[in-house]
Amino acid sequence: MNQFVKVALAGLLCTGAMFPQRAAAQAPSPEILKQFASSHQLVEIGGGRKINLFCMGTGERTVLFDAGGSDWSVIWALVQPEVAKRTRACSYDRAGLGYSDPAAGPRSPVAIVEDMRALIKAAGLSTPLILVGHSLGGFNMKLYAALYPEDVAGIVLVDPAEDRGAERVRSRLRARFGDSIAARLELADGDWMRRLIGHYENCATQARTQTLDPASITYKRCSDPVREPLGAAIAAERARIQVTKTYQEAQASELGNSVYGDDRGNAFYALLFTPGRFGNTPMIVLTHGDYDKADPLDAASYQSYLWLHAQTAALSRRGTHRIVPKTSHNIEIDDPGAVTQAVLEVLDQVERSGVSRPRKR
Repeated sequence: MNQFVKVALAGLLCTGAMFPQRAAAQAPSPEILKQFASSHQLVEIGGGRKINLFCMGTGERTVLFDAGGSDWSVIWALVQPEVAKRTRACSYDRAGLGYSDPAAGPRSPVAIVEDMRALIKAAGLSTPLILVGHSLGGFNMKLYAALYPEDVAGIVLVDPAEDRGAERVRSRLRARFGDSIAARLELADGDWMRRLIGHYENCATQARTQTLDPASITYKRCSDPVREPLGAAIAAERARIQVTKTYQEAQASELGNSVYGDDRGNAFYALLFTPGRFGNTPMIVLTHGDYDKADPLDAASYQSYLWLHAQTAALSRRGTHRIVPKTSHNIEIDDPGAVTQAVLEVLDQVERSGVSRPRKR
């Protein structure tokens, strides 16, 4: 069930495709947006490898943001400054993306989680944290919360990627949409994901030969599109970074080893992600609102993720699932206020709940 990966990444297979976008209601100033277009605190996490960490604001509690696949801290430029008006807000770049050093080996969810754990400790971030993740970054945060619950005070997942999607909703899809739609959707999703993984691998192969030409069709098909609300400085940095071998290899490795590309973690995911696993941890799961109601396959795919996201919200006895109307997969771009509101709601719940006071790692 790769509805959201399709929405977010389908344009990469078409020349110059652009996402529908709306301007942020309270866009940060160009000066603030420009701050995201450079490296900040380069934290060594071991083996000489450094991870870029960008923190702003002050407060007892820290919020940590993780971007979706193919993206890095710049994607939070419309949300992080607003959260920072209330508390400490930090975003980081995963290995090989943005301003962080690449890492050897597959960029699997557990490898990403262990990097994040090392970053939190090396940077001395105060825990327990509020974790915020989008798409594949949402699954990273979900897995982190399962493996290191002592580090987590609250969770916000923005259109999160989901493990074991087919097996979790197959019977419900058959009951609601019939065997033909359910089978076509599941089989087509598998074909789509294999094609997309192969596409990204080809992008990485081409970038190993030479840096991609930002004016070329190849670059447009191998990079995230321009997101106009983020401003010119971030757009220029995207063009500078996304042409590189380092970026293309990290992008390909993350998707190929994600919950969509590698099912070897499924047995443990089934054990880790059971109702109530996160106890009373405040948690909000957001789902985008736009889909093609006239397309039965898209309608079935969208419904499957409503079910999956509701199940993920049920990992916490205080979990809430909500749909954000008139948004695409990148809710943090289409309606950053909705994401900011969710983060601040979780922060309020954490402060009222008597969760242990933050401590330096």
